[in-house]
Amino acid sequence: MRVLYLTNSAQIGGGNRSLLTLWEGLRPLGITPLAVCPAEGPMVEACRRADVSCEVVEYHPPDWQSPLGGWRAFRRWVGLLDRLGVDLVHANDPYGARTVGFATKWSHVPLLCHIHFPLGDEGTKWIFRFTPKPHAFLFCSEALRREMNPALARACPGAQQAVVHNPVSTEDFFPMAAPPGPRPRIGIVANLLPVKGHLDFLEMARALTDRRVDADYWIIGDDIHRIGSREALQQRAAELRLQDRVTFWGHRSNIPELMNELDVVVCSSHVEPFGMCLIEAMACERPVVATRVGGIPEIVEDGVCGLLTSPRAPHELADAVERLLLDSDLRRRIAVAGRQRVLRCFTRDAFTSRVVDIYRGLSRGGYPPERSF
Repeated sequence: MRVLYLTNSAQIGGGNRSLLTLWEGLRPLGITPLAVCPAEGPMVEACRRADVSCEVVEYHPPDWQSPLGGWRAFRRWVGLLDRLGVDLVHANDPYGARTVGFATKWSHVPLLCHIHFPLGDEGTKWIFRFTPKPHAFLFCSEALRREMNPALARACPGAQQAVVHNPVSTEDFFPMAAPPGPRPRIGIVANLLPVKGHLDFLEMARALTDRRVDADYWIIGDDIHRIGSREALQQRAAELRLQDRVTFWGHRSNIPELMNELDVVVCSSHVEPFGMCLIEAMACERPVVATRVGGIPEIVEDGVCGLLTSPRAPHELADAVERLLLDSDLRRRIAVAGRQRVLRCFTRDAFTSRVVDIYRGLSRGGYPPERSF
């Protein structure tokens, strides 16, 4: 089986990281991954490193005000599906599914739409209006499926739905010995987007500093949309008199090594359908503190393999981090329990097996019963 993946960006976020992990497990199962990216960027480079054939094709979804452009895009996608001998298309977001919908219908190729982030009722209604609908939707968490189900049931009533939690590559993310630092290191690993709560992370750092907690704070991730987030966060860190304690690492390719140098990993998101950074940290036996939003409670059992707090509550984040820093036994128990949970629930093999079941069901014109990992 040859599966064409429409990546959701030329950058590498949680959704595209899950694809990279999926591809590692596909070839032994007789499935050949092929990829399309909307522009040159880190994801194209990652495809090449993974030995996955990748083409750069700018996405042009149907636009009724530009019928000629839509016709040309349709012809290009039909030709691509035919030339590559595609058996199934896996669009890694709804925008990609809308872009390729007419071509997959014309070519009789099943279309699977992977959803990693909520669209809202109006967005769901718009993106699938007047276009062929995906045969199935795949969600990264049960919380996201529940949130989107009413709108999707109206917009795409015949499509099947399934939940498969994102995986982590335990071959890349595992406990490593790290050089001790002069102070504890508290980190956040996320692209610099407002919903990730980086301002709350900085407010947490200020609160801990006021409590005389002597720590360093690492912000790992980039302003992938170039909206000035890094400059704004750096300015806020200076206003909070934290510039000597906060390090902005930007985009890094050595996330496992950096993760292992952290004493606590924080996810301060206001919206988080899943939380890739959490399973990556847990795989590295790093204790985690996270907000109780979206799919995070499906990953982190509070008090067992991490500590959960309210969103938009920096002082609660500070309380949880301070609790871990002051109690080395608790920190160690949570870290060990986190890795064990990853090995039970979030491995590449579990993810790959479930996704391949869905592929094969779609390729036969059927669909396996819904279930979640």
